[in-house]
Amino acid sequence: MSETLGLTQLGSPAHYPINSLRERISAKLPDFSVQELPPFDQLAEALDPSRGQYHSTRVLAILEELVQTMNVNFLLGVAPFDLYVPGMNFVFGEARCPGRVAVISTLRLKTDPQTDMSTLGSRVLKEAVHETGHMLGLRHCPDESCVMHFSERLSDTDRKNDAFCSDCSASLRVIEVE
Repeated sequence: MSETLGLTQLGSPAHYPINSLRERISAKLPDFSVQELPPFDQLAEALDPSRGQYHSTRVLAILEELVQTMNVNFLLGVAPFDLYVPGMNFVFGEARCPGRVAVISTLRLKTDPQTDMSTLGSRVLKEAVHETGHMLGLRHCPDESCVMHFSERLSDTDRKNDAFCSDCSASLRVIEVE
């Protein structure tokens, strides 16, 4: 696979530097060319003022329009603000599955000012790889150590690895061949 994954900062700078995320995703997903793209902040229509959160599915719709104007196969938005979907208090991220766009939030990954950069970087990478897996067609995995396992709480994210389990890796190979 020689696909390009674009990373764009949504809104003000995230809690974790996007250039560091680019380097870590490149190392974790070597089949991708990962590019840092200009920041994007035209997201007002996704904000729910009564919740003080952004509707992640609406953010995806905005990113779907944006990706059409870019020279990338996939687009991952990295946001410093809180995301939600109806029926849930918050989400760490969301992606089209399969699709070309995804969004992650760093807000709840940095639980307090004392969260060290190593812990934060690990969490951000796991969420980025997880949502990229969804863009590639992977669903949630029952293996609690797999990066594709659903994270309902931060402890779920901390428990899982930043890599695909053997079943998810095999599924990715099947998707790539199709």
